[in-house]
Amino acid sequence: MRISAVFIPFFALMAGAGGFYLRLMELWNVFDRRTGLPERGSVITLALIALSVTFLLIALIFSLRAAVKHKAQDGFENAFGTDPLSYPLIFSMIGLVWLGATVKHFIDLRTAGALTQGEVAFSILSLLAAVSLVFFSIEMYQDPRRKTTFALSLVPTLFLCFWLVLMYRRNATNPVLLSYCYQSLAIISAALSFYFTSGFIYKKPAPGKAIFAYLAAIYFCFITLADNHSLNVRLIFAAIIAVNMVHASMLIRNLQWKEAGSV
Repeated sequence: MRISAVFIPFFALMAGAGGFYLRLMELWNVFDRRTGLPERGSVITLALIALSVTFLLIALIFSLRAAVKHKAQDGFENAFGTDPLSYPLIFSMIGLVWLGATVKHFIDLRTAGALTQGEVAFSILSLLAAVSLVFFSIEMYQDPRRKTTFALSLVPTLFLCFWLVLMYRRNATNPVLLSYCYQSLAIISAALSFYFTSGFIYKKPAPGKAIFAYLAAIYFCFITLADNHSLNVRLIFAAIIAVNMVHASMLIRNLQWKEAGSV
């Protein structure tokens, strides 16, 4: 699976880049600038939907094949093949980007006088998710059996669930589903990716589901970068893409044949 460990996450990234371009074209050409309503039956919209369905089918087929023919090794550090240097280093860098983007997001909103209770809670949970990402990667090589490791693995999922609720509240009266559907899919798939990663900590691995969630998160988060977000929010999405790229590659690389031997 070594070739797949490089090719499959890269394929998801390239598909996401294609989706990003189509989404950008859709936002520029399909939505009416005055009313915000999309043009019905737009070729660009249909092309993006077709790309998304095709990508998800390919990701599903690969994930099902991985689940049927392969298995993950016992324990998170074995299933992902992590090591005490590169894994903490990479995730510390990702966590610092996430952390910095969150702090800047909070400061910008406070300066603009747009800081609501929801945004305060969003910033606090985002900070905790970024910090947990760093400490989780370090804690795995000190004693993965500590209760703190189990708790740290769940924080990003809780943050993303809150983000989904917050996004729904903002769009509760928005009749244009197309304006926020890809962001919804990005947050849902990202939440699932962290959730299934936690499963390896709690001794309930589901490699097929995890791989599908990783690939979906990479794809939809990339598309969402085209939406009207601040640079800070885009950096958080970029950090989530990086996390899933690394986890997808590591998990696929270390899958084993169910029959015998390492792949």
